[in-house]
Amino acid sequence: MLVAALAALGLVTGWFLRGLIFRASVPAGAPPAAACPECGREVRMYVRLPGPAGSPAARCPGCRARLGPRPLTVELVTAVVFGAIGARVHPGLVLAAACWLAACCVALAWIDADVRRLPDVLTVPAYAGTAGLLLLAAGAGAPWPDLLRALLGGLALAACYLALVVISRSAIGLGDAKLAASLGTLAAWAGWPTLLAGAFAGFLLGAVYGAALLLSRRAHLGQAIAFGPFMIAGIFLAVLAAP
Repeated sequence: MLVAALAALGLVTGWFLRGLIFRASVPAGAPPAAACPECGREVRMYVRLPGPAGSPAARCPGCRARLGPRPLTVELVTAVVFGAIGARVHPGLVLAAACWLAACCVALAWIDADVRRLPDVLTVPAYAGTAGLLLLAAGAGAPWPDLLRALLGGLALAACYLALVVISRSAIGLGDAKLAASLGTLAAWAGWPTLLAGAFAGFLLGAVYGAALLLSRRAHLGQAIAFGPFMIAGIFLAVLAAP
């Protein structure tokens, strides 16, 4: 019942995330999208909430251009991720932290794949919500050493990505380092092996994808790709596989 309830919650959450993805998928420094990219007609957001929340129609009522991700893709992905987390992550506040981070990461993965950026409007709440809920979990009876390890793990992974930013700015960006802080925090809560496995899995998935692009001649050597989706997938696969 918990898995089914979380999957249903994922469907609703994904519907709202579609609007956030549409509005945040803009170049750095640009205002949130509010009009159709094809004809410029203002997009009406259903269930308008403060900030970028809400969800647009699937297509522009004027030119019929698709707005944001394909219908039901974000919703179904979020539902599957929430259901999987519900089956593997406990207790309740840790589960809430994982679901909060998953919701932020679903939107971040889509945005990064579209415009190759991880905006602060999502990376900052991702870390604050994850760390805050894990702090509540420790206060509710979870071992405090787990919280300390989680915070140190998040800082350690962020520091590693920050070093990569300095070494190769074109491959890894500051947004990746900021996202690494929250991903590392969740993974390290489960243990150092989970953090290491998740970090390695992210790079492995990115390498496999890059090799596939090269072999299919859809990319050339040295071409940068969005790395956010792979670091997200690697960490969550490791968390779900952890004891």
